Amino acid sequence: MHDQPNAGPQAPAPGSRAYEVQRIVLLELVLAPPRHTDDVAELAARSGEPRADVEAALQALTEAGLAARDERVAWATPAARYCEALYRLCP
Repeated sequence: MHDQPNAGPQAPAPGSRAYEVQRIVLLELVLAPPRHTDDVAELAARSGEPRADVEAALQALTEAGLAARDERVAWATPAARYCEALYRLCP
């Protein structure tokens, strides 16, 4: 199944800066979200990552269907939460 081509967005190479920031942002959105949404500036500050890197990560995660956002806030999509429920990242 891993050898089948996927027409969707491709994840960045493991170990790359984009890979690491996307992982951090996705974990923040899924595991430590505020009540309904996450202010992007606060997300950047909380993660310790530069705002530009967080913006790029959110764009990639949005294209992959794992995050959604408007101008100021971002949130994990139902697909991201469902995946986390299947692969519990925290006990």
